[in-house]
Amino acid sequence: MKTKLILSLFLLGTIILSTAQSTKFSAPTINKDVVFLEQNNVIAVEAEHFYKQTKTNIREWYRTSQNEFPSVGKDVDKPHWQGASNDTYLEILPDERTTNKDLLKKGDNFSNIPGKIGVLHYKIKFNKPGRYYVWARALSTGSEDNGLHVGVDNTWPNHGKRMQWCHDRGKWIWASKQRTKEVHCGVPKQIYLDIATAGVHDVQFSMREDGFEFDKFLLTTNSDFVPTDKGPKPYKSNSGTAHTTTKLKNTNTRQVNNTTKAKEVKKKKSPTLGNTGKPSVNTNYFKNISNRSPENHSISAIKFPVYGTQFYKNGKNWLAIDPDKSKEAKTTTTFNFASGVYDIVFVGVGENDGQSMFKILVNNTVVSTFKTTLSEKMFEEGIKFNTLIESINIKRGDEITVVANVGTNDGVEYTRGRWAGIIFVPEGEGQLYTK
Repeated sequence: MKTKLILSLFLLGTIILSTAQSTKFSAPTINKDVVFLEQNNVIAVEAEHFYKQTKTNIREWYRTSQNEFPSVGKDVDKPHWQGASNDTYLEILPDERTTNKDLLKKGDNFSNIPGKIGVLHYKIKFNKPGRYYVWARALSTGSEDNGLHVGVDNTWPNHGKRMQWCHDRGKWIWASKQRTKEVHCGVPKQIYLDIATAGVHDVQFSMREDGFEFDKFLLTTNSDFVPTDKGPKPYKSNSGTAHTTTKLKNTNTRQVNNTTKAKEVKKKKSPTLGNTGKPSVNTNYFKNISNRSPENHSISAIKFPVYGTQFYKNGKNWLAIDPDKSKEAKTTTTFNFASGVYDIVFVGVGENDGQSMFKILVNNTVVSTFKTTLSEKMFEEGIKFNTLIESINIKRGDEITVVANVGTNDGVEYTRGRWAGIIFVPEGEGQLYTK
């Protein structure tokens, strides 16, 4: 009798503890009146700053942070709060389908129909109507937890369906791609929301695959904007009014200060977002296009060896040849990124003395030979001076070699074989950098 009583009490305590944890880690951490604001055509929001969840009877979103570790059914992967923005992220649990060997249950651990399972809600104030491209920062451990849906005001447009992550497993990365029948890893610039009117709207995300880990999202009218690192800082209005903008506090405190007075805010400088997607006067061209997608890998020219190659460092960004000393130079470095099939974008420098000749080799096999386009200026960078090498299979540890030869128009004045670097982009996306 005592044994049964003890067992009953244990089970009751377990249920109470589980329910308490569910409520604690899945509850909103901000007031329902908080509205996130647009700054410089960008709106940034931490995933955990939803004001409510709906459709939670099958799956629900739970916070993980340095001090919060939800235990809700099956979840085999370790916490990933380190590296997450604000050291906090959401995961939709339980995570019952972790490999393609696990049974796929439509309407349970998978939903290709948006808005049906695990819906997060965020109040967003849009300054003007128009098209807003959606980026999200997520961590995927495999092909069964790399999809999400986005909608607005309880509508789920076609271009908000099937956000997809494919690369850099186990890392927090930004993506804005839509999975299609033809391109499973997603097509860029096809995830967006068309906002019909200025003002406050309800932006929503819903589950596509259980176990999805969601860190942050942003919306922008700039189709060329690419967030880097942890992205811009979020800004919000207290009580939903734009004139009381304040920076959000760290959510590890589990509360947001809603009492800042407007006169205190007026003393602060207007917040800026650091990266608006438009290069400043001092922005390096190669770095700018290398960061266009978080899935890119790049090696700048100045990271290649110089000693004994006949190259020299030309300023802060380029390698070049002194034609009075040599007409050819050759340098080799190691590919230290994930193995895969890439499009290679060679970022050259146009010169007006002639057209420099280049060869690109992978493990001593020539994959491309080309000339740079003639420049009207003494020298310049730009999309017309980039060269595309499509669908190259590269493995970690392979050797990448660049051979350059100077060119001349008149046999007197020579180019210097200038170049800025090489970008390795996902297969099929290289044309975005050369047209």
